Amino acid sequence: MSEINTEVMTREELEATAKDLGLSFPHNAGDDTLRTKISTALGDTGNGESKPAAKPAKKDEAGEKHYEIIIARHDQDKQPVPVGVNGKTWLIQRGEKVIVPKRVVDNLSNAVQFNYDPATMKRTDIQSYPFQILREV
Repeated sequence: MSEINTEVMTREELEATAKDLGLSFPHNAGDDTLRTKISTALGDTGNGESKPAAKPAKKDEAGEKHYEIIIARHDQDKQPVPVGVNGKTWLIQRGEKVIVPKRVVDNLSNAVQFNYDPATMKRTDIQSYPFQILREV
């Protein structure tokens, strides 16, 4: 189940959440339509079960490699991780195994935060979304 309760959101909050998740919707979409789109994007099926954020992808025409990965859970941030590459977005649930193309793995590898030691000003690179590659598919 997602941590977002769309039932108590105003229209403006629904639209902002949908935009944050990268969802497109017509201007005249009803509130229930937006609630459904948001719930679907967050993997909420409505029956207490979650569905995977990314389905196993077939090899594309370029023969791109695919990997099964898992993004580490985080105590303070329970939201799914949006990963965008060349206009395509994957919404990956934390702690769930998903199969993604190599370009998503590369993007996650390049997402780093820079921390500086105040005494020495030495920079340390830390992954923004720690993940593990489980296998090549």
